[in-house]
Amino acid sequence: MDERRYFESFYFLYFAALSGFVVYRNAYFADIGMTGVQMGTIGFLLRVAGIAALPLWGVLSDRFGAQKRILFGSVVVSGVLVLAYPQFASAFPLLVFVTVALAAFRAPVRPVANSMLLSAGLPYGSVRAYGSIAFGVAALGIGLVSSQVGSVIVFYCFAAGMAALAVILIRIPVESKPPTESVGLRAASLIRDRNFAALLVAAFLMGAMFPAGGAYLSVYVKSLGASDAITGLSVAAKTLGEAVVFLYAARFTASYRRLLIAGAACHVITFALYASAPAASIVVSMQLLLGVGYAAFMLAAVNLAHELAPESIGSTAQTFLTGFGFATGSGVGELVTGRLLDLVGIQSTYAYIAAVGLVVIAVSGLLDGWLGTDRQISTES
Repeated sequence: MDERRYFESFYFLYFAALSGFVVYRNAYFADIGMTGVQMGTIGFLLRVAGIAALPLWGVLSDRFGAQKRILFGSVVVSGVLVLAYPQFASAFPLLVFVTVALAAFRAPVRPVANSMLLSAGLPYGSVRAYGSIAFGVAALGIGLVSSQVGSVIVFYCFAAGMAALAVILIRIPVESKPPTESVGLRAASLIRDRNFAALLVAAFLMGAMFPAGGAYLSVYVKSLGASDAITGLSVAAKTLGEAVVFLYAARFTASYRRLLIAGAACHVITFALYASAPAASIVVSMQLLLGVGYAAFMLAAVNLAHELAPESIGSTAQTFLTGFGFATGSGVGELVTGRLLDLVGIQSTYAYIAAVGLVVIAVSGLLDGWLGTDRQISTES
């Protein structure tokens, strides 16, 4: 199996394992009697602890050329920690401790894998599409199983997926990068670059909207009187939209600004409609649009971060984009969405989330002007 096939397998397995945990964990927490604030706290800690750990993982990865070793340790420890959730279901303080540890060790998986992929000269879009396909298929399957045996199954699926990933990482033929000196100074200069800073702001705001379309989707679907199976269909539709965009990216060129704006606009339209409490069938169809928007935004953001950063700190750039951008925003979004859920109800919450998308559009509109050129996703990216 060649290098690209290993990466495709990696993304497929990781997102398949992650899907149940992301989509159905709050359904499980609701079943055991957690409040919206407690669910939001767990989601917030999953983001914040990861944010705290990500800069260190990125610097260590680039400083010692240890991408593969970091990924291996991350998936093994994460697979063990997730099994503690069912054991401590009735002890919220212990769940908080487990959540912090899990977030810290799971944090580097995606950004370091993205850096390895791009550094190997492989196309992010068409490889990442395998993750989208896996996420949707697995979410649908786990939703059906969850309806029969209970949502606790999501934790065991995650652990099994991490075990399979460890096997893939042992065999993946990636050469270690040479150590990089003065990583801290190089990273500081990257943060001071106004183009990269603008990208982080857009990623932060976009990340703040993600929980509404992910972790809280099952709560929203249930508020409409539908089952977890409908949530699974919704997630499958979303990931279908993602996969189409990621795969099609290899055949066209588009400016980063247009992709970022289009991605945010898709979120605004979807969440504004959700605020009107439509029929469950409408939710499923709108998730397709949400997937298109998510893929368009991620495709532009990941490639742009890679392009703006020196090659020697590629992992650092991706961990900063993920940590200070998407993860920080998602952490705030988890907490705020949980609070809004308790204050105004799930439908009205989506009206507030849609307004955030309008700000993302405004920030993204500045980006190409600051860059001075209309940078594009090339056919090789």
